[in-house]
Amino acid sequence: MDQLSIRLQMVCDMIDKTKAASGRVIDVGSDHGLLALNCLTSKLTPFCICTDIHAKPAERTRQCLIDNNMGENSEVYCTDGLKGVDLKINDSVVMAGLGGLNIADIIEAAMEVTSVEIMKEVDFILQPQKSSDKLREFLCNRGFKIVDEEVTQDREYFYVGIKARYTGVKTEISVKDKFYGPVLQTKNSDLLDMYFKHLTDVYRVRSRGDEELRVLLEDIDV
Repeated sequence: MDQLSIRLQMVCDMIDKTKAASGRVIDVGSDHGLLALNCLTSKLTPFCICTDIHAKPAERTRQCLIDNNMGENSEVYCTDGLKGVDLKINDSVVMAGLGGLNIADIIEAAMEVTSVEIMKEVDFILQPQKSSDKLREFLCNRGFKIVDEEVTQDREYFYVGIKARYTGVKTEISVKDKFYGPVLQTKNSDLLDMYFKHLTDVYRVRSRGDEELRVLLEDIDV
């Protein structure tokens, strides 16, 4: 079995072991099925559901799980996001490698067909490739709490992971928390120092056309 990438290992490590042991891991945009396969072979969870909007990646995932004797412990759907997948208590929904706005749209669609009681018992582990600020803002505005955040680096690229749980209580997120992460700012490491410096350099360029960022960078010392 191929090892998980550094990025996907970070995501896997953010899955709550107790919840996954009595529930399911749902990998949205599974592509190759390696995350699900790792979750199953490591006995993190007894069952995985994988979805992909494209037929070939969905079939690649299905074949990967069958070839590794995990066909009976999994289901694979060729579908858009979570369409056709009924969320259940103790599910852990993973969305890794998608854009932040795409992730927000998938969660929004799931909320329309899922009861509040079930939503409150589901973990969302998210790794946006872009627009993490907009994703954080969406989560807070729609009644989610950001309970954890992590950062990893693979070669020259940084990746952020966000774990969120639905509470039903909408909150406002500060501009600084939106761009730098409310939980990340409570942690300390050399890697985080490098990540924040990288973000600030990126934001300095973006601030030329973004008044909100311009004001933020004038007011803070990151």
